[in-house]
Amino acid sequence: MNYPVIKLNDKGFKNYLNQHLWFTSKDIIDFRKISKNLEPGSLVKIVTKENYFLGIGYFNPESYFSLKILTKHEEPINKDFFLNSFNKALRLRKIFYPYEKCFRLIFSEGDFLPGLIIDIYEKVIIVQIQTLGMEKLKNYIISALIELFNPKAIILKNDSSRRKEEKLDLYVKIVYGKIEDPISVNIDGIKFLIPIKQGQKTGFFLDQRENRRFILKIAEKQTLIDVFSYIGGFSFYALKGGAKKVFLIDRSSLALDIAEEIAKINNWKDKIITLHGDAFQILKNPPKSDLIILDSPAFIKSQKNFSEGEKKYKFLYFLGLKAIEKGFFFAFSCSYFLKMEMLWSLIKINLSKLNKKGKVIYQGGQAPDHPINPFVEETSYLKGLGLYIS
Repeated sequence: MNYPVIKLNDKGFKNYLNQHLWFTSKDIIDFRKISKNLEPGSLVKIVTKENYFLGIGYFNPESYFSLKILTKHEEPINKDFFLNSFNKALRLRKIFYPYEKCFRLIFSEGDFLPGLIIDIYEKVIIVQIQTLGMEKLKNYIISALIELFNPKAIILKNDSSRRKEEKLDLYVKIVYGKIEDPISVNIDGIKFLIPIKQGQKTGFFLDQRENRRFILKIAEKQTLIDVFSYIGGFSFYALKGGAKKVFLIDRSSLALDIAEEIAKINNWKDKIITLHGDAFQILKNPPKSDLIILDSPAFIKSQKNFSEGEKKYKFLYFLGLKAIEKGFFFAFSCSYFLKMEMLWSLIKINLSKLNKKGKVIYQGGQAPDHPINPFVEETSYLKGLGLYIS
């Protein structure tokens, strides 16, 4: 285990003591010299300026956060390292989801593995790699997953735009076994078809699990508008809960076609209506409903476009609240930059503007298989409010 050495300066060491996993060029001694001599993505030993061991990580001078820690133990980063990490993560998931066959196994910094996301869909494993350092370790990752799960297939779903920040190619590739796309899985007694190659993220949004389960509880005899529905996760939970009818609004014809197939195989074909197009335009003249869910994409992807994204959220919540005369209203945001207090504020502004009364009956977040690292705020991203409008 003869890794090149990187020394943290006083600022970097202070960040280390504050449990940071990411470090910039300003935290590293002789950054420019190291950048010239070290291949991007290399594994490195991290030490203090006095040469005390701190951890093992990977280095990429092309990235703003050029150094990321994988372990604070003096151990080689190989298949056994990932096998041990995956086993730890799996044991945790089995505590709160003992019978789940579809779950997130690894949530990047939430599981202390920066740049790596792994979702399990029964016997199919989807891997997303977002950093060069982790890309160079993918063979260890794949080998460990095969040994631990004996899967039917492993797919590298490496098409996230975040890879561009590390000068990485975007691609989707089956690296083990074979699949039929979309794949068929059973989640909470609902048969889903999950598109892997052309689907969003890893194909499905497992982070909304607990929020969908709440919708199931209140959906009986309701008519739902599912805005930004994708393949209809919320819609099908509502139907399982006894909803009368669901309207799915999305601009992806592929997603809506798959939703119609899911409705057929679950015998709900006559209870869904798909509306293809721009959600903002459709909500200006919406169907009548007594339950509306707004699960939009992240309108604020960086601090630079905060103002523009905030305006979109504000207008969306205005249209959604206006569409509900009486009933349930749910707003979710997966943007880390839109904090819960801002979500509250936007809802209150629009209630006042529309002269409507609302009671908050639900506050939601990401499912526990997406654990939050308290020292990496970005791992806390999904939030939602549910109101009863009277």
